[in-house]
Amino acid sequence: MFKYYFFLHFEWVALASGLLLMALLDPSDSASSLCPLDRIGFEFCPGEGLGRSIAYGFRGDFHSSLQAHPAGLPAIVIILGRIVSIFRRNRNLTN
Repeated sequence: MFKYYFFLHFEWVALASGLLLMALLDPSDSASSLCPLDRIGFEFCPGEGLGRSIAYGFRGDFHSSLQAHPAGLPAIVIILGRIVSIFRRNRNLTN
């Protein structure tokens, strides 16, 4: 029974939690980076600014969002689309 509920709910809970945490992130905070590449010494991180971009996007500041990372706004759409598709799959599986 645990495997069944885990299969139905883990992915959407993880995606929604991550999106919510990034939406609540203060984009103007210049705290240390969480990028693993940055932590091991690389100067370039391909995802640098993605969290800030998503935070700006949820605040409606689309210009700053695109400046922080061009993939931030598409990431919001893709993640929300995946959450909706999981809900549709779950509805079909439980009926």
